[in-house]
Amino acid sequence: MYIKILLITIIASLQLHASLDINLENVDTQSDDFTMWIALFGLGLVGFFALFISSKQTQSLKKKFEEKEQEEKKEHETQDDIISKMGESIYDIAKDKKALHSETQLLAMTTNLIEFLRIKSKKVTVTNEKLKISNLLNDVSGTLKANIKNRKLELIYNVNSEVSKVITSDTLNLSKILTNIFIYCVEKESKYITLNIDINSLSSKNDQLFFTINSHMKINEEEEEDIFDSKYNEKTDTYDSLGLFIAKELSLLMHGDLIARNTKDEYLEFVLNIPYKEEKQTATTTHFEKENILVIDSSLNTAEYIQSVLQSLGHKVTIISKKEYLYDLPIFHKFDIIFLEENLFADDAMLQLQKVDAQIVATYNIFHKAQEFENAKIADMKVSKPLTHWQLSDILQQLSVDKKEKALHTQTTINSGNVLVHRNSFQMTRNVTLGKFIQFKEKKILLVEDNLINQKVFIGMLGKSKMSIKVANNGQEALDILKEDKSFDIIFMDINMPTMDGYTASIKIREKSEYDDIPIIALSALTSNDEISKMFTSGMNAYIAKPLKKEILFTVFLIFIENTRVPHAREIESDDNGLAQLDGLNIELGISKSAYNDIFYKEILIEFKDAYQTSNLIFNKLMSDFRYEQLRILCLDIKGLSGTIGAEELHQIITNIIKAIILKKYDSLPTLIQKYTDELKKVNASIEKYLSI
Repeated sequence: MYIKILLITIIASLQLHASLDINLENVDTQSDDFTMWIALFGLGLVGFFALFISSKQTQSLKKKFEEKEQEEKKEHETQDDIISKMGESIYDIAKDKKALHSETQLLAMTTNLIEFLRIKSKKVTVTNEKLKISNLLNDVSGTLKANIKNRKLELIYNVNSEVSKVITSDTLNLSKILTNIFIYCVEKESKYITLNIDINSLSSKNDQLFFTINSHMKINEEEEEDIFDSKYNEKTDTYDSLGLFIAKELSLLMHGDLIARNTKDEYLEFVLNIPYKEEKQTATTTHFEKENILVIDSSLNTAEYIQSVLQSLGHKVTIISKKEYLYDLPIFHKFDIIFLEENLFADDAMLQLQKVDAQIVATYNIFHKAQEFENAKIADMKVSKPLTHWQLSDILQQLSVDKKEKALHTQTTINSGNVLVHRNSFQMTRNVTLGKFIQFKEKKILLVEDNLINQKVFIGMLGKSKMSIKVANNGQEALDILKEDKSFDIIFMDINMPTMDGYTASIKIREKSEYDDIPIIALSALTSNDEISKMFTSGMNAYIAKPLKKEILFTVFLIFIENTRVPHAREIESDDNGLAQLDGLNIELGISKSAYNDIFYKEILIEFKDAYQTSNLIFNKLMSDFRYEQLRILCLDIKGLSGTIGAEELHQIITNIIKAIILKKYDSLPTLIQKYTDELKKVNASIEKYLSI
């Protein structure tokens, strides 16, 4: 093309030369004709170069446009599978029952899916109640432990001493936010996470509480584009950003915010701020004797944290590293209290420790694989990490009480009512179906639990039992219910709740002899040794670890509820409702994608129906307004979710709509959306029918 332009310029010059009849041999370089010829020739050359540059720019822009178009096409193709992949990932995990962590992972993904739907349908509400931060952190630790089995993690909770022990906030949503951030960090292979809680961080606002989570991973936040947007990870073949999306949305609903940033050390850090209202507590002054304390831990970070807290309480604290300790045993008798990690109770150390008067606290990391260390049994107390300054203060106080009781040879009597105390974990009863719970029909249960989903799971398990179930959202509500009705056969008590936690509620119940015949069963995600000990100290009779399993629950009823009669065979209903398929809805497929749990499946159906039952009207509106990109994004949401609930035909129609948008075949949309409208009507009717069963 450039040669053509050059030829045209030369020909034009020659024509100009011919028309002007210029003799180049005798030309007068000072003449006007020569000047004109040179000017025109120069103009031609300038035009040539301008065209050349313009053409190059055009080609470059065209190339960039084509590359961008290909990139967008690829992105659309990837996004086309985003939410769908989530459902498919759930299904894949469901099929892989041999995987050790599949059940927990499947449950977590299903729970997040329900939360995602609740956010989409604007059903998530914020309920601010009094909560103990220590209980909140214990709940987060327990939930995190259940989700990251077989992964080592060091977690440190560093709470500023100025932060009130009790605040007013939404404990449930706050727990979900923190847990999802922690899980993201662990999935990115973080081995060490610190959580700092302060009232001043990004601003000078005193009504804001700041949670800063440092992953201690060198990840460039700018490279993690749209870190809070849900996206599909092709490398891991999993949908790995749903948790952060939920965390971000919940923070906004709580009138706060969640951001990601890089520290000066280039570590990835999350900062959550929420409105903060301090609850004034009755001033209690605890006087400690100033102790000489030794701390030995495998983690220097943890040891330094314990040291800083204990020093702030006025104690003298010495740290000895694991390496120093193994090389040369310290002089133990110099210390009043010794914090020693349970795996470091070597034989030679134990011989020395048995000769000293120091009180010994064995520590262990709840995220490490549970092991029995025989030598550690000589410890006066066993506590789990991560610790807070409140827990460390409580530990010192308990040690002080134990020392006084030992001197007086007295022992505090723990009242657990007239009911037996089952201190071990429960065995699972085999071949339990939900229908078999009718064996305990007409029994009265008080469930004290603040988590809505956990309430529904519990009630769903016992839905066919014909038992009477009363629900309290916190310990105070439970006490109010018991004042009106003392005839409950059993109480299931969550540990970490707002307003009044399970420990306090159990202590108050056991203060009244009229409730002595009612067993109290603790429900907790965190079942560390020190927490379990505290459960029994509070007057509870047994404990169940979350998430609940029907086989465990059945065992609890067998032990604590007297079986008044054996039901006739026909009274034991089957779990199978006889439905595998409804019009537009594959029930069997949907249940398999919902952790093989009919309760979760029904919950997802309810949320799907509430969020998208009139989505066809939105489809038509977006199409008539030519807002095709918004239509495509909405379709992506519904595509994955329709696949998850087993709406196979609806799933295929949405896939076709997305393809039509990507290929710009807009004239086919009216027909496809009409098909979607007809199929959605069938699905909605089938959901109604199934939920009524």
